[in-house]
Amino acid sequence: MIGSKDRRGAPLLTVLCQGCGLARVEPLPSREQLAAFYRERYRLEYKGVYEPRPYHVLRAGRLARERIQRLAPHLAGVSRVLDIGCGGGELLYLLRAAGRATAGIEPNLRYGAYARDQLGLDVHIGLIEDQQFPAGSFGGITLFHVLEHLPDPVHTLAHIRPWLLPQGFLAIEVPNFASTLEHPAHRFHRAHLFYFNAATLELCASRAGFSAIHLEASADGGNLYGLFRPGGEPAAPRRLPENYQRLLELERSRSAAQYWFRRTTYTRALRRLQRMLQERREARRYAGRRDILEALAQQTAGELSL
Repeated sequence: MIGSKDRRGAPLLTVLCQGCGLARVEPLPSREQLAAFYRERYRLEYKGVYEPRPYHVLRAGRLARERIQRLAPHLAGVSRVLDIGCGGGELLYLLRAAGRATAGIEPNLRYGAYARDQLGLDVHIGLIEDQQFPAGSFGGITLFHVLEHLPDPVHTLAHIRPWLLPQGFLAIEVPNFASTLEHPAHRFHRAHLFYFNAATLELCASRAGFSAIHLEASADGGNLYGLFRPGGEPAAPRRLPENYQRLLELERSRSAAQYWFRRTTYTRALRRLQRMLQERREARRYAGRRDILEALAQQTAGELSL
């Protein structure tokens, strides 16, 4: 056991696998519990709204643009992209404006309906395993901060693998479990079922039949970004005892004092506050949420070529 409470102080047991170092909550919620939570409550609990506010759209749209810039070399020649956990559809909107055909999967009813009905996007509302697409439907599939929410990440990745073209790409971003940015008591929360570091993310993808072509941490170390391709037969289970030992030692070294005496704790908080205030001011300049996306789409369209 490495945790007994969630970030709000409620009971939540988190354990670390001695075989590989993958961390997860114990016990995992049932499929029915997860479906109800994500369908009805997730976006409301995390955003406080049933539909994104203008400044939410501005923030998510800018992040989507950054992600597209990162993916640009791999999007060349790709005609159709699937975004899993598409939220308000910002990534899909910008990709569509840049000439790509797009589709999304979103479990939350209200966010999914907003993206589909108000933005005109092809969004499938529901769980990933309930969706079916013909083999080879997409040249790229993205899962940005989705994998950690899934009760069986290997099974889900194996489920979506046939949807990719043989030369297609899979982009995954997850929180980095090896990061030391957060307060030790604020790291675990109910919506995150699994916690990955670089070794366990690559192992998870290989177990589902993907091979890594690029894997890196964000500049501040808080997130992991991986790019994968379909890579033949799923790999056999592997033990990573050295990864477990490394993460266990890291867990034992964490302390509240270490967090509060680190300068970056305060600089990050200040930057976050400044960004939030700026986003709210800038969002008021637009007539509506779609106008925000149109402005970002004009900037993005010229950066991609089919």
